[in-house]
Amino acid sequence: MATNKTPEQKMIDRLSRAEGQIRALKNYLESGKIDCKSFITQVKAVRSALKAVNEEFIIAHIDTCQNLPEKKREAQMAEAIRLLIQS
Repeated sequence: MATNKTPEQKMIDRLSRAEGQIRALKNYLESGKIDCKSFITQVKAVRSALKAVNEEFIIAHIDTCQNLPEKKREAQMAEAIRLLIQS
């Protein structure tokens, strides 16, 4: 079954998954029973999820910019590209 989620809902879903992964990392540390491979795998998963949210947000922002006056649109898009390159 295909769902038509908004970009915002997709980002919220990704952030919720990242939140669960961060909670798992915290639990690893609090338990004192850290499995190196599992811990690193969870860190990588969190980073990947946050990177995806960042990219989705910038794409949505660029789409929004299309309706702005030309000068403002160019400035907003340049800022989005600059931020994406820095990430």
